[in-house]
Amino acid sequence: MSYLFWTLACLCVYIGGLVILVRVTPLLLIRRYDDVYFMAVAAADVLGGICVFGAVAVTFALFSGVFAVRLLDFFLLLGILIVALIMSYRSYYSRRFRRVQAASRIMASVYCLLLGLAALLYIGLLFVPST
Repeated sequence: MSYLFWTLACLCVYIGGLVILVRVTPLLLIRRYDDVYFMAVAAADVLGGICVFGAVAVTFALFSGVFAVRLLDFFLLLGILIVALIMSYRSYYSRRFRRVQAASRIMASVYCLLLGLAALLYIGLLFVPST
């Protein structure tokens, strides 16, 4: 298949993953962590994380790490970092919901922080020469 098709498909999956992260993470806050619905929403949140990082990995592998694609992946990872930090802040300091569960709030915030940390790690590894 064409490289243009794969790149556009990866960008669509990336945007879809970010939308999933932004829409689904606040749903975790009003559920108890031992609730079945919490587990389903958390699985959707993990799927969003897999989509955004998968899009970065596929574009990097498709073009064998050419500098222009590394630059594109850098901006994609920067977008993940920004969204993860915003969602972590919103999850931890949520004043929107009256029934916010403390354990769920902390779990959602830590998950978003770990997504941001993974994005920082991959930004660092993106420009390190491979051996």
